[in-house]
Amino acid sequence: MKEKWKTWWWYHWGHVLIAAAALAVVLYAFLPGMLRSKTDYGVAVISLDWVSEETRAALQERFQSALADANGDGETHVEVSLYQADLSGRTEGSLNYSEASRLDADLIGKVSSILLIDNPEGFRENTVVPTEPELLCESLPFFDGISLPKGMVFTVRADCDAGAVYQQVSADR
Repeated sequence: MKEKWKTWWWYHWGHVLIAAAALAVVLYAFLPGMLRSKTDYGVAVISLDWVSEETRAALQERFQSALADANGDGETHVEVSLYQADLSGRTEGSLNYSEASRLDADLIGKVSSILLIDNPEGFRENTVVPTEPELLCESLPFFDGISLPKGMVFTVRADCDAGAVYQQVSADR
């Protein structure tokens, strides 16, 4: 039996090595995505100004603590995405086109249902996304202590299951 094993290994060690490498590549590519919990809510911060990591982390914490689990996994996960794009059409350049393309993909794919926008007029003119009425973030106690750009408004997509989010955030007005 030992001799049979040595002979088999002599002829097939390369195949075993290739199979192990292929398995490692597949696990490396797919395992992180499979282990990551699914996002309950997506928040899109659409601003021409830079919004710091601290502000985005504060938004994520605030939404996670206030909202209920939407996908039934027992935890509330919120993903905050920054789109630093000028939606008025006045800014040219590849960076603005790149950010606008990322935003388009988000809006078409309905990734983000919660929207924080600093130019609601430009958003309405340049997108066809139906939204609830905009509420000024500065007037909502929900955003107290979070340094958002001046004039930023809060709304949610009308075509997503975010109506309860809108009601909850705007309830303390």
